[in-house]
Amino acid sequence: MTTFKQKLLCSLICALPLQAIAEEAATPPAAGLYHIYMGALYSHTDNSRDLVKYGRGFTGALGIPLNFLPGLHLELGGSTQTLVTDDSLATNFFRHEVTGSLMYSFGDRDHLTPFVRAGIGMVRLDTDIENTNDFTAHIGAGLTHLLWNGVRGRAELRGVYDESDPDSVFDGVISVGVEVPLGRKEIVEVKSPPPPAEIIERQVEVIKEVAPVDSDGDRIADADDKCPGTLAGIRTDNTGCAIAQSITLGNIQFETNKAVLTDASMETIRSAASFFAQQPNLRAIIAGHTDDVGADKHNLRLSQARAEAVVRALATEGLDASRFRPVGLGESMPAVANDSVENRALNRRVEFMLSTGASGAASN
Repeated sequence: MTTFKQKLLCSLICALPLQAIAEEAATPPAAGLYHIYMGALYSHTDNSRDLVKYGRGFTGALGIPLNFLPGLHLELGGSTQTLVTDDSLATNFFRHEVTGSLMYSFGDRDHLTPFVRAGIGMVRLDTDIENTNDFTAHIGAGLTHLLWNGVRGRAELRGVYDESDPDSVFDGVISVGVEVPLGRKEIVEVKSPPPPAEIIERQVEVIKEVAPVDSDGDRIADADDKCPGTLAGIRTDNTGCAIAQSITLGNIQFETNKAVLTDASMETIRSAASFFAQQPNLRAIIAGHTDDVGADKHNLRLSQARAEAVVRALATEGLDASRFRPVGLGESMPAVANDSVENRALNRRVEFMLSTGASGAASN
């Protein structure tokens, strides 16, 4: 064995205790992944190989993490190389091997990280004379470093013991290639929201649709209402002015069995007067009704007197009495059946039968 080979073997053996001087022995994040290695190799062959100058070829391996020891892998691989012979031979020799080895990394394999490896296997040597199969072993050291997108570069130096030659030999092998980790998970940094003190408050303009003002409740906006102050419950046209119809003003009340308006009724009379004052073309028949208590003739006269009392009250508020025609209908047109105290109260009422134009009423 040459002096060079002896020095190489010593250097490889001395590389094994590198773990003792490693700064950290914690589990490296990239060391626990499967990987595939592919590379080219060059062999400085042992001088005992007659007529062989050097070797060149390719190598590959599958790395399997052994989780019981962080940083440890089992590599199953092989290589094929051409042993370039002396010019005196007509053909080169060929060497093929299958190996299993243990590889230990001293840190995160994505960074510039040293490793050591040792293993055994089977080798086949094809020469122009014979083909042999025999035992092989190796020991070595190397470095890995991340290149791009999870692909690592890898370089290593091995001493290879080989029994396939007639004399056992010890070759020095240099290989360079790429290593691809399998099952790598991308770490995404998620920024936490800022603390409350850093939250920027923004004033947001909120546009709310506001319904137009309709003071008299006739569904015509004040801006478009030509007849404001319409009495509640009166139907209007699209300008807000009353149309022909019949309404009952329930708040007009009289003293018992008399045609005298109560003080409480005057508020309703004043509202009605204001309404008619805003629509001078509006006319009305004012019809008085009673319940069925008492004689028919008496009720008829009472209803007529009450209708006339309403006309006089409207005239007192400044309206032309000729716009209204009082009519007494007695108990002849009940709104509901006179079968209870409540229903009789509903039948004691004053109705306004509205019309537009002079034809809608006659003077008293």
